[in-house]
Amino acid sequence: MASAQGEEKPKWLGVEACAKMCHKSQAQGNQLGIWEKSEHAKAYKKLLTPEAKEAAKKLGIDAPEKSDKCLKCHASGFGVPKELLEEGFSIEHGVQCETCHGAGEFYKKQTVMKDRKKAESLGLVIGDEKTCLQCHNDTSPTWKADRYTTKDGKKVGFDYEQMWPKIAHPKPKDAE
Repeated sequence: MASAQGEEKPKWLGVEACAKMCHKSQAQGNQLGIWEKSEHAKAYKKLLTPEAKEAAKKLGIDAPEKSDKCLKCHASGFGVPKELLEEGFSIEHGVQCETCHGAGEFYKKQTVMKDRKKAESLGLVIGDEKTCLQCHNDTSPTWKADRYTTKDGKKVGFDYEQMWPKIAHPKPKDAE
């Protein structure tokens, strides 16, 4: 699909496509297995819990699983035009690869992924603390400004240094 500037926009492939292509093997780092155990994988399903319903009710939201305010952080691909979602893409898979790494259609090929600069030029994003802070911030109804204690003893609502190891999914150095 062409944008107003004439440039084609990449499709969102979804976690299943990313896993099928490369990211489930141990040799490549088992990114799928790491994601499946993460809170990101459960993000959409959390919207269906009594706790989420209670938090949403305080904001005047009846159904968090249908609310823009909730889905923007609990469901990858939410708000993306349907024609830019690959067949089979489901927001019910929670916070998927492309929330942090960008829509994968143009960089998905292994020949591209072997060249990080090329992959980045075709849309691969290397998520960082700013990526996390798009959702892990004080606009969240469950935000607690003193949830974490940093190494230097400061109380903060989000500590990237503490949280990154819980979702880290690097490609092994010897992987091709």
